[in-house]
Amino acid sequence: MSVTRMGVRRTPREKRAGALGPVNLGASGLGALGLGSLGLGSLGGGAPRGGATWSGLAACLLLASVGLSWTGRAAADSADRVQRAERRVGGAEAGIGSIEKSIKAYRRKSWSPQQRLADAVLLMGVKDYDRAADLLNQVVERHRDDPVAYADGLNLLGETYFLSGQYLSARRIYGRLVDDASGSRFPAYRERAAIRLVDIALRTRDLDGLDAVYARISRVPSPQGGVAYAKGKGLVAQERYGAAATELQKVGLDSPFRHQTKYLEGVAAMRQIPGRTPSDDEEGPSPSATKTRPADVAPAIAKFERVTQLPGDTAEHRHVIDLAWLAIGRLRYESQQWTGAVEAFNRVDRNSPELGTMLYELAWVYVQLGDVIRAQRALELLSVSAPDSDDVADAALLRGDLMLRSGQFDKSKKVYVSVRGTYEGMQSRVDRFMGASSDPGVYFDTLSRDQLELFEAGRALPPTVLRWARRGADGARAFAIIDDVALSRRLIRESNEMVERLNAVLASPNKIRALPGLKLGAEKSLGLVNSIALARVTIARGLDGSGGGALSGELSRVQAERKKLERRLLRVPVTPADFTRRDQEAQKQWNGASQALQRLELEVDQLQATVNGLERVIKDGPQAGVVRTPQQMQAYRDQLVEQRQVIAQYRREADKLRRSIEAGRVQVGFGDSRFVEDAEVRKRYRQLLEREVALSAQGRGGAERAAYARRVRPVLARADAAEDRIDAILADIDAQVRDKADELRSIVQRETANVVSYGLELQTLDQEARLVVGEVAMRNFTRVRDRLRDIVLRADVGITEQAWETREEQYTRVRRLKVEKARTLQRLNEELEEVLDDSVDPEKSP
Repeated sequence: MSVTRMGVRRTPREKRAGALGPVNLGASGLGALGLGSLGLGSLGGGAPRGGATWSGLAACLLLASVGLSWTGRAAADSADRVQRAERRVGGAEAGIGSIEKSIKAYRRKSWSPQQRLADAVLLMGVKDYDRAADLLNQVVERHRDDPVAYADGLNLLGETYFLSGQYLSARRIYGRLVDDASGSRFPAYRERAAIRLVDIALRTRDLDGLDAVYARISRVPSPQGGVAYAKGKGLVAQERYGAAATELQKVGLDSPFRHQTKYLEGVAAMRQIPGRTPSDDEEGPSPSATKTRPADVAPAIAKFERVTQLPGDTAEHRHVIDLAWLAIGRLRYESQQWTGAVEAFNRVDRNSPELGTMLYELAWVYVQLGDVIRAQRALELLSVSAPDSDDVADAALLRGDLMLRSGQFDKSKKVYVSVRGTYEGMQSRVDRFMGASSDPGVYFDTLSRDQLELFEAGRALPPTVLRWARRGADGARAFAIIDDVALSRRLIRESNEMVERLNAVLASPNKIRALPGLKLGAEKSLGLVNSIALARVTIARGLDGSGGGALSGELSRVQAERKKLERRLLRVPVTPADFTRRDQEAQKQWNGASQALQRLELEVDQLQATVNGLERVIKDGPQAGVVRTPQQMQAYRDQLVEQRQVIAQYRREADKLRRSIEAGRVQVGFGDSRFVEDAEVRKRYRQLLEREVALSAQGRGGAERAAYARRVRPVLARADAAEDRIDAILADIDAQVRDKADELRSIVQRETANVVSYGLELQTLDQEARLVVGEVAMRNFTRVRDRLRDIVLRADVGITEQAWETREEQYTRVRRLKVEKARTLQRLNEELEEVLDDSVDPEKSP
């Protein structure tokens, strides 16, 4: 075998041996094969002493080349790992600057009042008045020195309270706008505020306080005539029509209140018609409506027609025009101008909120005209287009009467039965509600409670009943107080729940969740720290691939402990998606607990339904023919009362568990025990890797390992420096979190004391208002009960009339058939006699 400069020519046997694959041979492996004892002279000088010697030499050279090739690949892999670690560390270093800037920006960041105002406007657009009022209160309290933001905030806050029905709060805010003596901060809002003060007085039926309102708003400049319009509206409500006309004439032709002003002039003229009263404006057409002469209603109709000639450029103006057409139709109905009334009612827009009222009154006009078909069509359209109208019950009964008069007996019976089935249940529930107690305070307490709680207890009243009671005499004012009390109770309850959640967050390790801006910066910082930790893992794996010898001593122990931590370290979050996934995992556990509690609550609801069913069985047992002794009935009732108490206890326990679950939800996530464990693992891993690199650099793991350790030391130094900078940022964030948490804790304590004081004040107001408001509510519910009884009675009368008319129709038909039968028999007898007479011979007859 010859040796060339390029290498050694192998025999087929050697080729087969080389085909076994590469062998990882270090320096000690080559020495064991004898290559270390071969000198250069044996390769280039003397001749070999035998073929075997040359074959062994070739094998040794082959194995050496394989080992060198594998060592080269290992070195390349180690270099790649070092580069990847450097890229990770470089990315972390690049991200530190952006985090520092965001933290500094957060310190300077303050939510501007314009942003709060914009958000409040959006919330008002979706009718979320509670959250809008919260934002606007922040603007008013924090930016008193900002003339623009403070004025805008007060104006929007007053409008929010007004639209949400909190008229007393709205009156307080609008009063601040009107009473500004300087006039420099609220010039654009004072006129609107003056109008709203009059509106609030009218809606709360405080007519006696209108004179004080007039004096209060007389100093307000009114470039658009709004103050004159507001005073005119109040004077019309006070029936001071002469003074009202004087004020309304001050409104200019170009005023945005021109439509309303002209309509009020028509209302004043209508109320001055002889024989009419202000209540006739709301009753509408009926058979007993006031009858007037066409000449008496002509001036009022002319004024309302001027309103209809104005342009409907806004939704508010279109509504005023519809009201004018409605008034014209009523006046023409009262003066028996049926055709003109139909024309006026048909001019009301089909999208108007007055559509239901118009259809019911139009049906009465058609009844007067004798057009039953069109009257029924109007009533059918009313039931479809305005099912919540107060006239639905009367419209259904009128429809049944018209069907009965036109001979549609089956259809009329279906209508009567439907009305009775709908309102008989309401009547029984109102009877039970009013029969439970005659104490006015009980009415106040019951109505001020949450209707959902009453529904669960089986004591909730139908929405129709509540709506009718609210629209009774003084019902608006009484129920406004009840609504305010219920709202205050709900707000106090929600405030207490919020305080519990805030205290739970502030007492937990992850209190940073209460500060979203700092939480975002902390997440980014932790992501960079975890990325640096993963860079150390990459370096450590490159260290494991350097050198093939077995380790011993301290180096072996350090490596084993470090490898044990790697699996846990690889689970740390780096990207925002990782943090989100970890939060979802934590929330999933609490979701499971919440779902289990929901299943338990469902079982409690089933028990409640069973108890309700048993009570119904006991109540309806005698009607079904089931007779039990009084002792048995009393025992059953006692058991059901006991079961209701047990169910109430279950619900209280479930409520406690629900609050505990909500508190647990806010305590998991960013900053919880898993993140604490991440920090401990990172710290220990860093210490172990530094020790392992230091030992390896001393040559305890071999020359190759020592070389790799010396190479990665600069990378680790950069990683340590970057991590130290990030740790400083996290320490700064922790300091800010502690300061903010202390500030929030003091605010929560102060607000907790305020909530307690509010609760005590609410109890005092409850004691003052419950009797008076309860008397008004009881009186209105008595009227609602009477109305329901009248509706049910009229439905029963209709069913009876339908049966009577059916009977009369049958009797009439029978009589008609009998008459026809008698006539037919008579004709047959006459024909038979004629035939018999013709068959007899006159000569043989006697």
